[in-house]
Amino acid sequence: MKKSLAQLTNGANKICHYVSFFSMVTIVVMMGIICVDIVLGNFLNRPLKGLYEVLQVLLTTLVFASWGYTQSVHGHIHVVMFVTRMPQKLRFICYGLTASFSTVVMAIGCGAVCQQVLNVFKSGEQTGTLSIPYWPFYIFEAVAFALLTITLLLDAIKAVMAIWDNEMAEEIQATW
Repeated sequence: MKKSLAQLTNGANKICHYVSFFSMVTIVVMMGIICVDIVLGNFLNRPLKGLYEVLQVLLTTLVFASWGYTQSVHGHIHVVMFVTRMPQKLRFICYGLTASFSTVVMAIGCGAVCQQVLNVFKSGEQTGTLSIPYWPFYIFEAVAFALLTITLLLDAIKAVMAIWDNEMAEEIQATW
C-alpha cells in the first residue's frame, strides 16, 4: 500500500511540476507583452490593442497552473500551532479531516469548472476586442483543479494512514 501510494504521489508531483512550467512561461510572456505595450505606447503612441484581454486569460493560466505544484511541495500555509500539541492520533485525525474536506471542496470546484467549460463552449463566449475564446482556458483551469484535488486526496490518505503508522506520521510532520 505504501509503495503504491508513494508511486502515485511521485507521478502526481511530476505532473504538477510540468504543469507549473505554464506558470513560469506565462509570467515571462506577460512581462514581455507589458514591456512591448509600454514602449509602443510611450514612444510611438500606439499601445497594443486588447492588452487587458490577453493579460486576463494569461493571468488565469498563471494562477491555476501553480496550485497543484504548490500543494505537492507543501507550500501552502499550514497552521499547525495547536495541532502539534495534540496527541499523535488526534493530530492526524484532525489533519485527515481537514485534508478530506479540502479534497471534497476542490472536487466540487473541479466539477463546476467542467460544467463551465461546457456552458462557455456551447455559448461561444469570447473576449470583446480580440475574440479570444474562453473555453480553452477553462479546460486548463479544470485540469489544474483536478491536479490539486488529486494531490489533496493523496495527502488525505497519508494523513489517515499516519493515525496508525509512525513512519508516515514522521514523513508528514517533516513538511510542517
